[in-house]
Amino acid sequence: MSLYRLPVFPLCLAFLALGMLVPAIYGLVVGDLKSMRSFLYCAIFTGFAAATLAVALSGGGREGAARTELLMLVTVWVLVPAFAGAPVWLRTPFLGFSGAWFEMVSAFTTTGGTMYSEPDKVAGAVHLWRGMVAWFGGLVTLAAAFAILAPRSLGGFEIAYGGGRGSLPVDAVASGWAVAREEALAPLDERLGRALRTVLPVYATLTAVVGFLFATMGQSNLTAAVHAMAVLSTSGVSPHADGLGAEPSFLVELTAALFMVLAVTRLTFAEARRPGELTRWNRDPELRLMGLLVAAATLALFLRHWFGALEIARADQAAEAFPALWGGLFTSLSFLTTTGFESASWQSARDWSGLDNPGLVLLGLCAIGGGAATTAGGVKLIRAYALIRHGYRELERIAQPHSVIASGARLRGILREGAFLAWASIMLYTMAIFAAVFALTVVGQTFPDALVAAISAISNTGPAFAMVAPGDLDFGLLGGAERTILAATMILGRLETLAVISLFGSETWPRFRLQQKMLEKRPLNPQSRGRESGRSPSSRR
Repeated sequence: MSLYRLPVFPLCLAFLALGMLVPAIYGLVVGDLKSMRSFLYCAIFTGFAAATLAVALSGGGREGAARTELLMLVTVWVLVPAFAGAPVWLRTPFLGFSGAWFEMVSAFTTTGGTMYSEPDKVAGAVHLWRGMVAWFGGLVTLAAAFAILAPRSLGGFEIAYGGGRGSLPVDAVASGWAVAREEALAPLDERLGRALRTVLPVYATLTAVVGFLFATMGQSNLTAAVHAMAVLSTSGVSPHADGLGAEPSFLVELTAALFMVLAVTRLTFAEARRPGELTRWNRDPELRLMGLLVAAATLALFLRHWFGALEIARADQAAEAFPALWGGLFTSLSFLTTTGFESASWQSARDWSGLDNPGLVLLGLCAIGGGAATTAGGVKLIRAYALIRHGYRELERIAQPHSVIASGARLRGILREGAFLAWASIMLYTMAIFAAVFALTVVGQTFPDALVAAISAISNTGPAFAMVAPGDLDFGLLGGAERTILAATMILGRLETLAVISLFGSETWPRFRLQQKMLEKRPLNPQSRGRESGRSPSSRR
């Protein structure tokens, strides 16, 4: 039986059990026998649970409804961190089980917030496991995006493909109705297997390359491995409190920035099977919008030195100009991709701009987020692009009411249904932030702290909370009720509000089933249409 035919939740637990053996071996090598025992015992228990659930759930059918698939995703995001948190609880019992579960929810959703106020005093095996869980969460995010959300036109695909919920991706249509029929009608195990065969080699190879480069640049093996997994999963997990800034290196930050750019475009993995089409990168609207936003944020901080902080006298402006510019550039890119790493030169950028803490700029960037079908969180750049193009088009119509757009079906779809769905997604996203802020204030948080915590959680940018919050706060100082609210907000941000709302929208699924019937009746190409009718295309003319 194929591995991908197993139910998704037991399959995740099986990979989790295998992954626990890595920190167990690491603990044995470095002489940390307590970590070794904790991870080994939990690996045995998790493997047994995976086998039991696989046997119990294997009798289900291969055809899964859209609602069932999305509910299965919710189950994975909620319950997998409970198993992943067991060895963390055994190794650091002062967290408690609820704290260990929150720590793993933060890692698994690639949020990257931590309960450890002094990470440097925590065992290396625990940090390795945090990085591995975040990396695995990024892999689950990518596989779910291509195997579950894309066929349902959710997760940003409703904008990227120029159609509504339940419509077929334009990329599939461009490749022929055979591909569209295969993607829309295939069982979940086939879609999941295809997605993993496409994503996993690229994802693992890029992680290994980044880890090797970090190690050659002077970072320790553990630090290089954790930071590499953090960069590719956009989790910002680090064994040090200062992240990349704990061991300042311009080359390390430059390497991290180059690979963080991959989190703003879905072409990293979507084009893995079609290398001949990589020239499309220069026409990707998400990359262009990323460049515009990062440049605007960096220049706003850099130029404020002359326009807003003229009273600050500096004798060594030339020597501090480049660190200030680089600190703003790297940190802006890191927060836009929802990674949350802070540049070692970020303090220089803040001093240069004269701002005590430009937190609103960073929160705005992480709220926008990265690209669709990536490990980044946030609203997604493709939705922001759809609204910008729609606004530009409306301004054109004011000047030329009778103008006709002639730029292809995809852009017309973005300007019509795409803009509407982008606006709906952003409104749902905003309402979710307000709901989280209200819940946090009810349980005792001040409004500024609640707002920063809610945006950090729903955008899956955990380091933003400690970095931008008005006081010296971290997740470890929060109460149990506050952590539960933030954990639910992290899961909501990873699943996206539109997908969650779709769980309760019964009108979505009949539409999708009707489209499936239409696809089954539609021929693959004009030649097959002629053969089915007994006439050639020329005879019909």
